[in-house]
Order: sequence, then structure tokens, then C-alpha cells
Amino acid sequence: VSEWKDLNVKFVLQVYRDFTLTKDHNYLRDMYPQVVVVMNRSLRWDPDHLGVIQNDGFPDQTYDTWVMLGVSAYCGSLFIAAVQATVKMAKIMEDNEVHDKFKDILERGKVSFDEKLWNGKYFIFDSSGDVYSDTIMSDQLCGLWYLRSCNDEDEVFPRSHVQSALKTIYDHNVLMYYDGTQGAVNGMRPNGDVDRIATQSEESWTGVTYALASLFIFEGMMDEGFNTARGLYETIFEKSGLGFATPEALHGLDSYRAVGYMRPLSIWSIQHAIELQRAKGLL
Repeated sequence: VSEWKDLNVKFVLQVYRDFTLTKDHNYLRDMYPQVVVVMNRSLRWDPDHLGVIQNDGFPDQTYDTWVMLGVSAYCGSLFIAAVQATVKMAKIMEDNEVHDKFKDILERGKVSFDEKLWNGKYFIFDSSGDVYSDTIMSDQLCGLWYLRSCNDEDEVFPRSHVQSALKTIYDHNVLMYYDGTQGAVNGMRPNGDVDRIATQSEESWTGVTYALASLFIFEGMMDEGFNTARGLYETIFEKSGLGFATPEALHGLDSYRAVGYMRPLSIWSIQHAIELQRAKGLL
């Protein structure tokens, strides 16, 4: 777990999120030194100085049966988002050295992420070049979800690419998976077949689906957001009776695992997205 590529950056993003929600500068002063330490530590996973970390070909992130190699959409987007957050926090802390260092990394990382993963419609699973590397991952923009949850509207990822990727995810991972009644499957092949290379690629994760639904809302895709959440919610609460023991994952129509999981608490990000959009007069 100490080599998982997504843990350090999630810590940084959670610090940024909590500060943007509370505006507590004492909290930021307490947490900022740790942010700098873990971000500097994470740079060891960028051996080629691309400005974005790389996965090492074993399950080195929360999808711990699903292997990523090279630059991956999931970990890469999280890292770039964490670099963006670090730049913002460094500016607030008037730490010019850290600000300038990570601003340079951010600019290189945005270019590398696009060059390595963008295929014209979505960000592919990873840059390994293997037969499954072009899988459509429902969590490919997890980093953007964190930034939008922090009310950060900077165009860290090209807006046109974000819209295209989200439409691709909705059309494939949601609508082509049990007609949209089971949330978003984690991995879908471009031809509409579920990616069955690993147990977790063929599951629908409740927490990921709810986060994706809120990202749709953040990006102005209201119908897609509520439809994505509705299918999963109705299955869990109305069909399966698992509302008070919400599982981590659904596997098809009659199988699930890991009840009482914490990730589904991301359902609250839907409420957060609605409130932020309403405050901007967009709802």
C-alpha cells in the first residue's frame, strides 16, 4: 500500500477541498507542510519527468486487482489535480519556491497527459499499448471531480476533451451496461463489451458512480448525472434492499460485495454539486 500511486495525491486534494469549504487558514497552515512533503515524495513516480506520475504494472492503486502501466487516466488525472491544488495552496501560503516548482510540473503534466492518453474521444485507460489499454474507464476524470468539488473551475483539462470523455462514458459505461440501471461499469471496451480483464474492471462501484454523477452535474450535464445516479440508487434501495448496507460493488444483476463500504458516501458530492451550481445561478 505504501507504493499506491493514488494515496498521496488524494491526501493533498482532501486538504485543498477542506480548506476551500472551511476557509480555515489555521488549518491550511497546519497541513501545508505535509502537502509539500507528500507531493515531493510522489515525484519519484515520474521517472521520465513528464509532469505526471506513472504506474508500475502491478495493482498500485485503489483498483487493487486491475493493473495499470505507464501513464494512466485514473492516477494521472489525480496527480495533475493534486499539482494544481498544490500550486493554489502555495500561492495562498506565499511560498514562491514551491509555487514555481509545481507550476512548471503542472504545465508539463497537462501536455503529457493529453499526448499519452487522449485518443480524440476520451482518455484511454493507460499508455501501456496493450490490447486493453484503450478501455473506457468510468473513473478517468477522478482528478477533475476533486477539483470541481473544491470549486476550482480552471481549465486544467481541456474543456472540449472533458465534455467528449464524459459523453463517451455515459454512452458506453452507463447506457450500454444493463441499459443504465446499474450505474457505470468501471471498464467498457470501445465496442460495447464489458472489460473482463479483472474482477474490478467488470464491476460497477457505487462510490465511483455517484462521484461520476456529480461530475456530470458540475459540468452542466444534468440529465446524464441524475440518470446515472438513478439507476444505481433504484437498484440498491428499491430492488436489492441494501440501502443501509450499501456495497462497494455490484457485479451484474445478482451479485455484490463489501457491504457497508465507505466509498458510497460520495453520494453527498451530488448534493454539493447541486448547491454549487445553484449558487452560480445555473440551476
